[in-house]
Amino acid sequence: MDTNLFRYVWRHSRREQLLVLTLILLSLPFYFASLDVPKTIVNEALQGRAFAEGNNTAILFRMELNLPTWSGGGSIELFPGLELERLPFLLTLCGLFLTLVLINGAFKFVINTRKGILGEKLLRQLRYDLFALLLRFRPEDIRAVKPAEAASVIKDEVEPIGDFAGDAFIQPFFLGTQALTALTFIMVQNAGLGAIALAVVLVQAVLIPRLRRRLITLGVERQIESRKLAGRIGAVVEAAPSIHTHGAAAYTRAGVNNLLARLLAIRIGLFKRKFAVKYLNNLLAQITPFFFYSFGGYLALRGHLDLGQLLAVIVAYRDLPPPIKELIDWDQQRTDITVKYQQVASVFATDGLLPHVDGESLPGPPPHDAPIVIDGLQVADRAGNRLLERFSAMLPRPSSIALIGPGGSGREALARALGRQITDYQGEIRVGDVNLAELPNEVLSKVVNYAGPEPGLLPGSIRENVMLGVRHVAPSRAMTGDAQSFQPDLDQLWLDYGAAGVSGAEELDDLMVRALGATGMLDDIYKFGLLGRLPPSTDPRLVERLVEARHSVRAELGKRDLLRLVEPFDLERYNLNATIAENLLFGVPLHKELAGGGLVNDPYLRSVLAAEELDLALAGVGVRIAETTLEMVAGMSAGHALFERYSFIAPQEMEDLRYALENVRGRDGAQRFDSESEAKFIGLAFRYIEARHRFNLVDAHLMGRIVRARHRFHDGLPKTYKTRIEFYDPERFVLSAPIRDNLLFGKTVFGLPNTEQMLWEVMRKLLGEIGLEQAIYRLGLDYDVGPSGKLISAQQRAAISIARSLIKRPQMLILDGALAAFHPGEASQILNDIRTWMAGRTLMVSLSDAAGAKDFDCVIRFEGAQAVMVPQPAQAA
Repeated sequence: MDTNLFRYVWRHSRREQLLVLTLILLSLPFYFASLDVPKTIVNEALQGRAFAEGNNTAILFRMELNLPTWSGGGSIELFPGLELERLPFLLTLCGLFLTLVLINGAFKFVINTRKGILGEKLLRQLRYDLFALLLRFRPEDIRAVKPAEAASVIKDEVEPIGDFAGDAFIQPFFLGTQALTALTFIMVQNAGLGAIALAVVLVQAVLIPRLRRRLITLGVERQIESRKLAGRIGAVVEAAPSIHTHGAAAYTRAGVNNLLARLLAIRIGLFKRKFAVKYLNNLLAQITPFFFYSFGGYLALRGHLDLGQLLAVIVAYRDLPPPIKELIDWDQQRTDITVKYQQVASVFATDGLLPHVDGESLPGPPPHDAPIVIDGLQVADRAGNRLLERFSAMLPRPSSIALIGPGGSGREALARALGRQITDYQGEIRVGDVNLAELPNEVLSKVVNYAGPEPGLLPGSIRENVMLGVRHVAPSRAMTGDAQSFQPDLDQLWLDYGAAGVSGAEELDDLMVRALGATGMLDDIYKFGLLGRLPPSTDPRLVERLVEARHSVRAELGKRDLLRLVEPFDLERYNLNATIAENLLFGVPLHKELAGGGLVNDPYLRSVLAAEELDLALAGVGVRIAETTLEMVAGMSAGHALFERYSFIAPQEMEDLRYALENVRGRDGAQRFDSESEAKFIGLAFRYIEARHRFNLVDAHLMGRIVRARHRFHDGLPKTYKTRIEFYDPERFVLSAPIRDNLLFGKTVFGLPNTEQMLWEVMRKLLGEIGLEQAIYRLGLDYDVGPSGKLISAQQRAAISIARSLIKRPQMLILDGALAAFHPGEASQILNDIRTWMAGRTLMVSLSDAAGAKDFDCVIRFEGAQAVMVPQPAQAA
């Protein structure tokens, strides 16, 4: 990345910069004329010079072209002018002045608008370039980058750089030409007054920047400390469970408080210096009119300066300090932003980057049967410890290769070097005649694909994570370094069906399901599908078939004597296995304002609760939930199983809950709610499920009152609410409810053994019989994995990572600890399925036990950093 900010800005915005600079030059004649018109108004119209010798009219706007003396002299009249009386003469000049003011304003509007847009485009380009550079970091370097700091730099620290980028060339040129025009105008009127103005300008230009140097130093210190604070907060968030477990929250707060105190001291120093400089600058700007009034007035009294000139000089000087001040500000900003830019560039500076080739010149992959040639490969860590001693071998392709050795041996180093998880090594790795180190990732990932112990999932659905393996496009469709274009069809544009060997979205979904099945996740995908919700655009015929399936499921449950596992939805009965909120609505909200915490603030629902006198009753239930929960989890860490069972209260809400309880308890033991606390505790009660949480808070009397409130809610429902809530109906499919709840038309009964498994088997059997199995699988692919896959298990994360590699169909797949999350029996079965999937291609597996290496074509055994090829029976023969 270019370390010179101005060179970077010019390279990415040369054309736009030249256009705006041209506009500035075009605006100068109009600006000069606007300074001269007031002098004409005073001298010619008000003092009457144009009407000397008793004339009642005067000529305005007469234009002549004077000829040179060598051509005979004389003049040519271009425009005879307008003959006007005194008042029209004055008003015409005033109209001219107003026109010039409007023209100058229009120029400023266009220039500033284009400058702002230019700055935003450059900010977008800078962020894009930094992100693209981050993706080219070597694996060793990217692991040393703190995510919070990298995000802070790209999101926040470059913001002022982008703001300045629009000003980099335009602002000094615009302000400089304006100041020079005003100064020239003053000089033309009177050289003495011009000299005074010039002297003040020079003092400002020299003295103010010197005083501001300390501001720049303090600004750099503030940026460094802010980055430390961002990194510290990010580290604390990641380590929050450990901090709570060891009771180190107070110490952690104290450490952050020290960083905040240091930041405060720096900022106070900044403000003191900043306003001291501002005071001096304003003083110099305001003292100059004193000289103009005194010295200029003296000249006017002596007849050396007319009144119009003096007024014009004062008006012109009024426009002189602002651009000078802004130029000084620009110079300080330039120095400050240059330092910030260099700091940002240093954060993304690294000794080596992964190779990059733009989309138009990507080389093709080597032949699939070209052997892997390892020539003198030696790997060491950053401390110099040998991870792999010098090793050479030729591995045929296609083949199956097993790396056998204990954890921490050279097998991990070899697998990572082949999979480009390690790039800092000695020696060479080639596929045929192609050096792997010279291939860009876009090509290498099709030749050698690596699946390691860390899945590296992105926030989003299972589908989005698995499809990451085929996010390629033909070069003609790729965006190669241009951050100015927007691609509304991004997901489709960057999807390479050909790489997966399919022709469309449905085939790709089926392929992903098969790949996940090979990694042992097929049942999980089906269960996720049953928990999914159909989109509004779903084919009505599919919805009808699911309603029919509901009746079949109920009938099958009856045959198997399993109806006791489901409590059905019944408008006249309270459902003990549903939340209080679900019982009140007897449906599912369609809009965010009625979902989650928004429901408790809905005015219509609150009016129903008040009419049934349920508001205080439910607030009381919320208080008892809070009291019981706080007592049960006292002293427990955030990861304790009780928090999962009582998931309606998050660990971070405990302190707020304790404070709210103290506020509602009166000295006499009575509960007193204000509107905020009442809503808080009603909202807590809304999340309560009697059959699951078992606090015995919902008795028969309260159930009856809630069912009665349900009927009042439905009977008086405003028309606008009918499109905001989808109510349960035995003959309708509720799109906003999970498919499982729709098929069962009820809630699973808590506390019975193997309930989920038995119900799942019934639903899967019947959906398979009516041909809806694939539709459920596709819905399962939409399941959200959460940040870094935290919403799914370790085995599921590993399965997704491997499936991502399988659908890519690489020439060679490396499994390095990717099966560690599975039980040995599961891992063995999955490995067999993967070998079947990779038939005709190359599979390399890193194993700790030689027993798993049966039937492999090549085996390399490791003892520490030493590697030895083990002859196989076929080779020995």
